Order: sequence, then structure tokens, then C-alpha cells
Amino acid sequence: MSEGDIWDSIPDDELEETIMERLWGLREMFPESFRSRVDYSVRLGIWATQMGFVLFSLLRSIVWIGATTGLVMCVPYMIEKERAEMEKTQIEQQKKLLLGPTSSSLKSKQS
Repeated sequence: MSEGDIWDSIPDDELEETIMERLWGLREMFPESFRSRVDYSVRLGIWATQMGFVLFSLLRSIVWIGATTGLVMCVPYMIEKERAEMEKTQIEQQKKLLLGPTSSSLKSKQS
């Protein structure tokens, strides 16, 4: 018996074929130029996806570094500025209470 006869004697529903085996068999249907273009396109797509992940990771790191640096540098300054303004406001309120409401009008007349 030849090899073709062996496969012909087995019913089609008993043959099990993986997807990769089917795809490998289909490659003979297409010319080499088409297969090489598809191969190039698939490789380019994989490369672009990998570069997308790398770019996303890089941008995520840059945003994290920028945000944390900004918080560490700006928040203490803003808190200190707010504290100084509150202290200044409290001193002005204490002066008004001690000297009375006429102290502000006396200051404007002296100037």
C-alpha cells in the first residue's frame, strides 16, 4: 500500500488536524511573493505592538516621575505660603482687636 492509499482508507471524520497543520497545508495555495508580504506585515505588526508597549511603559514612567517630583517640590511651598498668609491675617486681626476699628483709619491719615 502506498502512503496515499493509507490516508484515503481512513474516514474524514476520524482524521484530526491541528490549526497549525491546516495553515501549513494552505501555504501551498498562495504564491511566494504573497506569503512574503504577509510574513512581513505580521512581523511589522508584532514589532509595532512591542514598541507600543515600550512607549506606553516609558510614558507612564515619565508621567509618574513628573507628578511625584511636582508634588514633592510644590506642595511644601504652597503649604508654607498658605501658613504665612494665615499668620499675616491673624496678626492683622489681633491688631484690629487691640487697637479698635479706628486704627485702620488713623493709619490711612498718617500716610
